[in-house]
Amino acid sequence: MPASEDIERLKLLAEQKQHRSWVDYGSASPTHPLLNRYIACYTYSIGCLYEQDAKLITRAYPTVMTQLYFEFYGGLSEIRGQGHGFAQLEKPASATNKPASGYEIAKRTYIKLGLGQWFDIYQLASDKQSRPIKNLKVDLYPITFYELFQTAPRELDEEDLQLADLLGQPTSSLMLEEMEAADTGQALIEIVERYLLQHLWQQISNQRLEIHNISPSNSISHQATATKGFIPPLPSLQQSLSEQAQYYQKSERWLQKRYAEVYGMSFKQIQSNLRFQQTHQQLWHTLSKGQSINLTELAYRSGYFDQAHFIKDFKRYTGMTPGQYLKTNFDQQSQYLWYW
Repeated sequence: MPASEDIERLKLLAEQKQHRSWVDYGSASPTHPLLNRYIACYTYSIGCLYEQDAKLITRAYPTVMTQLYFEFYGGLSEIRGQGHGFAQLEKPASATNKPASGYEIAKRTYIKLGLGQWFDIYQLASDKQSRPIKNLKVDLYPITFYELFQTAPRELDEEDLQLADLLGQPTSSLMLEEMEAADTGQALIEIVERYLLQHLWQQISNQRLEIHNISPSNSISHQATATKGFIPPLPSLQQSLSEQAQYYQKSERWLQKRYAEVYGMSFKQIQSNLRFQQTHQQLWHTLSKGQSINLTELAYRSGYFDQAHFIKDFKRYTGMTPGQYLKTNFDQQSQYLWYW
């Protein structure tokens, strides 16, 4: 859709809502073949918030992805929970007399390693009649920082890493200035892709990165062929570390260390995250269709030894047992994610 048509569509949507909250929410995959290796997807939200009360927006769960967030207004929401990895990135919420205040999401860019614990995102109460929404989330595959920015993911943990640390101050300033002026989600994505591609080609030109036959069909589940060093793939849920070490003719100790360097987490942590994500996707997909689900069957299908291990893992990642999760019955209207 041309940019002019996209803008007109959003104007029409705003007029139709007539002082009611509205949001243009969408997800997209990278458009350039070279970016398929590094970017899983984009998620954007553009709209206007007329609701003034505080409320739960959503609960966010751990992921293996590294996430890049662009928040253009701030002061709309706050994060509550432990181990969310944002402690050094937000100022404490300024509102008083709130029962469990968290960290206010300010106007800025955040870079976050996905591994962590669950946390809740709440809408902040406000006396303003309306508040604009405009943000973009970029889900980056775990190898992106190590391969594209020569940064080990462990260096992101508890660090206040800025966009300028990745692209340099002049480039990041120009990029953010263009994004501030963009009116649609697609326009935001196009700007991000253009600057990331520019950085990628610079890495190739400076001989920090080698590209060999990367196509849209390639995925990070296959052995990497685009770097100077060995990049282990995301492990399958069926394969053990010893089996993978044997397949790649590496020692288990060396391979374990390489996973920590490249992904910022151990082989076991990665598998645990992937198993939970697969289980949660199946659960949510079933619930969204209004179908019944057998939790015991789901546990075994997801590769858990027994239901006890399944319940323990599920609670660790979500803060709830599977039964409690089902009883919460989050309605789908509240599941559009502004940040996650």
